[in-house]
Amino acid sequence: MKKAKLIPWREVEKKLFTPEEIEEINRRVENKLALRALRDARKELGITQDALSIKSGIPRTTISKIENGKRNTSIYKLVQIANALGKDLQISFVDKETRVE
Repeated sequence: MKKAKLIPWREVEKKLFTPEEIEEINRRVENKLALRALRDARKELGITQDALSIKSGIPRTTISKIENGKRNTSIYKLVQIANALGKDLQISFVDKETRVE
């Protein structure tokens, strides 16, 4: 039985998607990673959405929608959540990576 040849994701990506679609995919991945970091920080502390809601003053349904990517939020709300988790919110501007095509 022959082993399947693995094709690097960047090659597959170029064949299947336009540059605009690739940009959108990358943006969505970055958003998911940020939302996962928020949920992981909450779970790491053993705090439920209900408890975070009480500590932050933000409705539980809003916290759920933020964590699930169904609602955009302001930096102010993120600061409230960070404070309720005993964390600092860090936002930074970095140079875009040079992509090898």
